[in-house]
Amino acid sequence: METPEPDWQLPEEPPRRSRLGSVGLLVVLSLILVALIGVKLERLSGQEMSTQSRLSDIKFSILPGLPALTIHKGSLYPPNDPWKSYLASEQTCPNAERTDLPLNEQANTMTCLVNYARRQRGLSTLTPASLLNESSLKKAGKIVRCSEFAHDACGEDPAADVRAANYYGSWGENLYLGEGRLGAPRVALDGWLNSTEHRENLFNPYWHSEGIAVTTAAKVGEYSGVTVWVNQFGT
Repeated sequence: METPEPDWQLPEEPPRRSRLGSVGLLVVLSLILVALIGVKLERLSGQEMSTQSRLSDIKFSILPGLPALTIHKGSLYPPNDPWKSYLASEQTCPNAERTDLPLNEQANTMTCLVNYARRQRGLSTLTPASLLNESSLKKAGKIVRCSEFAHDACGEDPAADVRAANYYGSWGENLYLGEGRLGAPRVALDGWLNSTEHRENLFNPYWHSEGIAVTTAAKVGEYSGVTVWVNQFGT
């Protein structure tokens, strides 16, 4: 659902867009129950703005047929964003709107943002887990390699990598893809917060660990100049 270069996008550039996906998997005793929390698509389309070099207006639609919201005057966020208070400030999680930093620094920023949002919800913070970091990175790699923004990218089971690492506990995953500045950590988190399925995954009180991966690609499907985020959760 939800959704580079320097700070502003030139008016001549094509519209920037983003997409999200979320999925949750649950294992009860020795039986594995796979629960896909719907892969929702979120498209953002832009219109050129007169003469100044600034981010284009963006239309944000959660589901086909529903009215689109418009982000005006270069803002990266919806007007009257109901989840604004869950977004950490620049002082709390620095450089959260930058996409030009090393990917490991952006991933650390996302960890800060996710835990801030959970604290605002009265939930415990999540501990980074190397296993989930690695499986998140593999998922991001599949999305780019097969040019397919999906939990089952390359036709593989969504949980293939975590299961291959001998992890069989409860598991969840949020995906995000954004063009240009829409790929920034804070913008990606806001996209998850504004999506019911992704928000429920993010605010699941049973999660205690997480993995985060971020990668960039010249093109994924119909999207160009993208940043791909994978946030996996575990007990």
